[in-house]
Amino acid sequence: MAANIKRSKAQGFRMPVVSVLLENAQYSFDIFTQQFSKKWHIDVEPYRDKDALGMIIDGRVIGCAFIPRPVEDATLQQSALGNVLWPDAAVSILKHKAHLRATMTREGDPLAANILFSKVLCSLLQQKNAIGVHLRPGLLEPAYYMKYAEGLLDGGLPTELWVHIQTLGFGDESGFSLFTSGMRKFGKKEFEVVKSGNNFIDVYYSLRDLIKYTIENDLTFANGDTIGPSGNKLSLSVSAGVNTPGSTVKIGQ
Repeated sequence: MAANIKRSKAQGFRMPVVSVLLENAQYSFDIFTQQFSKKWHIDVEPYRDKDALGMIIDGRVIGCAFIPRPVEDATLQQSALGNVLWPDAAVSILKHKAHLRATMTREGDPLAANILFSKVLCSLLQQKNAIGVHLRPGLLEPAYYMKYAEGLLDGGLPTELWVHIQTLGFGDESGFSLFTSGMRKFGKKEFEVVKSGNNFIDVYYSLRDLIKYTIENDLTFANGDTIGPSGNKLSLSVSAGVNTPGSTVKIGQ
């Protein structure tokens, strides 16, 4: 890919509260700490207090708590409806009876913080009764999350877990729209595709590739930039968001 680009500066952000949905009220923080240490080779001595666990890693404060009831968050059902990556999500999440809540404070550098938090969540999902992970506004199956998080072992960045692509008007004759949620925590503008009539799968995966390319190379785009291989460049424009607040980078407009 090529573009008229410049480096961005990382900005402060707040890590969202994440919920690991459990099919029943059973859990083990021992499983979590064992898996966390074994898989990621990070030795910690967590603070334990009945149904809660806390630890400090690289100055970041991580908290995990068991909540013996379903998630009380209206956005959970919204995240399940029309979920492209998990078509059965709306039915599956009805099975959850409890959840584990994970938080991080003193985040600092957003890239390093997201890498560490992905390792924490991947280890929490080792609970055999885990049936989903809610990262507002994303909602993912445990196997999907762990597959991409484990890419960190080979030096990859699981941007698929950090930036969520939301869909509007899928199947609409006037075209579908896509917009991202999560680019801002890396100090960047969200992406948008507005009323596209192209093949949905091609557009969706092209956007995923662009997200990864942008974060891996710490890039930002300006109005009038182009990106893509010679002979097949996409034009980029920057203007007020159509489907999400703030200024966004629109693709192909």
